Amino acid sequence: MATTAEPARTQPGPDWDLPAVPGDDFQPAWDQQLTGSHAEALREFAEWVRAEGLPDAPDAQLVKFVHSCDYDLEKAKKCAKDFYWCRKEMPDFFTNWDTSLPNIQGILDVITVAIVPRRTPDNSRVIINSLRTSDTTNYVIADVCKVSLMLLETIFLTEPTVGGIVMIHDLDKVTFSHFFKMLWSMPKKMQVYMEDGIPIKRDRVHLVNCPGLIDKALKLMRHMGRQEDWDRMRVHKGGDYTELHSLVPPECLPSELGGTQPSLEDLHDMTVQRLADFKEIFRKHS
Repeated sequence: MATTAEPARTQPGPDWDLPAVPGDDFQPAWDQQLTGSHAEALREFAEWVRAEGLPDAPDAQLVKFVHSCDYDLEKAKKCAKDFYWCRKEMPDFFTNWDTSLPNIQGILDVITVAIVPRRTPDNSRVIINSLRTSDTTNYVIADVCKVSLMLLETIFLTEPTVGGIVMIHDLDKVTFSHFFKMLWSMPKKMQVYMEDGIPIKRDRVHLVNCPGLIDKALKLMRHMGRQEDWDRMRVHKGGDYTELHSLVPPECLPSELGGTQPSLEDLHDMTVQRLADFKEIFRKHS
């Protein structure tokens, strides 16, 4: 009986710096030794976590909180409280992180998501997402969130002191129906998590191939949410990526965006396989 061959994996490039998927004996760690005030901040934060009765965790899992908040203890404490509160209040979003499940496979037929395997010169990791179709029938916000959370978790576990995250959203196939679904379907608690509970530095957000009507709608929405989040956003209309390249080097972009990395589809396949390989790590450490 004929069998379906497993898709060929994208071979790592010579300039890739994405950490390998951990083995079964994985223990959280990080590659940056803290000294001075940073080391003291982590020590004080770890003592506070234990005193607060928050989930016990090694320093390698706590460092992401202080690092993402520039070692400001009060900000790190708030981030940690929101992080653990949201996970407790929304268990459905943080369990069953398994790419073989029908709902995850279904949303991966609708969206493209990719982690670029080369950091920017300022040590940030680039994440890109786009839509495969403008049809919103199978565009399920809860599942979109779940895939995004899984991807971020791989960074928490293997790169907790990364310089930041650069998000690139390709809006080529986005419609107002997608916006309405997002506004009406996104749980309020998830908004709290996205705004304050994610322990990672957020760099600029780039909206590429942005349709004119969507750009106008975004300008009308600027009074919503936090101004600092809007200030981080850059809109790129049309197929001119000159400004994007001035902020994110081509060496950190897929070929569709004028970059030197593999195609977005190849990076998507690599990313989905990476999420699949993290299944047991998620179960044990997330």
